[in-house]
Amino acid sequence: MVKQNTLKTMVGILLAIVFHLSLVAQSNDEYPRLEKYRKWSVNFGPTLYKKAEIAPQYGEYSFTNKPIPSFTAGIEYDFYPERKWSVITGLLVAREPVYNISYTIFNKDLYPGSEGDLLNKAKAYSLMTFSAPLMLRLNIQSTSKTYLSFLTGLKVMYFPKGSASFAQLISYDDNSESLEIFGLNLHSQEFSFYGSSVIGTGFSIAMDKILLKTNLTYVINFQNTIEGEYQFGNLFESEPTRGSYELSGNYLSLSFSVSLKKHTKVE
Repeated sequence: MVKQNTLKTMVGILLAIVFHLSLVAQSNDEYPRLEKYRKWSVNFGPTLYKKAEIAPQYGEYSFTNKPIPSFTAGIEYDFYPERKWSVITGLLVAREPVYNISYTIFNKDLYPGSEGDLLNKAKAYSLMTFSAPLMLRLNIQSTSKTYLSFLTGLKVMYFPKGSASFAQLISYDDNSESLEIFGLNLHSQEFSFYGSSVIGTGFSIAMDKILLKTNLTYVINFQNTIEGEYQFGNLFESEPTRGSYELSGNYLSLSFSVSLKKHTKVE
């Protein structure tokens, strides 16, 4: 669990970065071409979340966790876009995942008269979350119009408390009874603010009317976003199975940012 002291430490580090950059801003190398573009940009792109981990407690049944595709979108603000060193912040919206699974219940464990194994897959997402990153950016000019960048920093995310569940039911032919043979019972943490670290690299190109930036970043959470348990039961032959479920919330992001060119005043 992330305590208030941890969040205060994160904020302190971020403020120290901003203060340091303010002191060195005047001596930074400059890229005059980048002064022509606005500090605000629109950000969007796909993400791929690391698959969940499970730890069996007892029983022989299991299931497969898969990486979970999603997306982020938002706005960014670059304090010194024309300088070699800068700080980037903003507001991002993400579609947080809950599970992406596939499983098989063998025919021997289904009700008598069933044909073949039961194969199924399921995927679910939670509510949209909001996060505020604060990243240190190193920008290096590669050609007259292109730039390479390296990013590192921290991110604070608001993820409200909640729970989710999934159940696989089977019914007898006469529909007189339904049995749950596989289930997930999951929940987010007891707190609503999550911390993470960010590292990445990027490439940008200065075009006639826009500055187009592409960033590849990896986000590592300081705590799991989703935890809970899974169970297999009411099986015809096999013993019940139970275990824990953990989704770190770590993800790889490919984002695209667009900054518009400033209007030129006509004398």
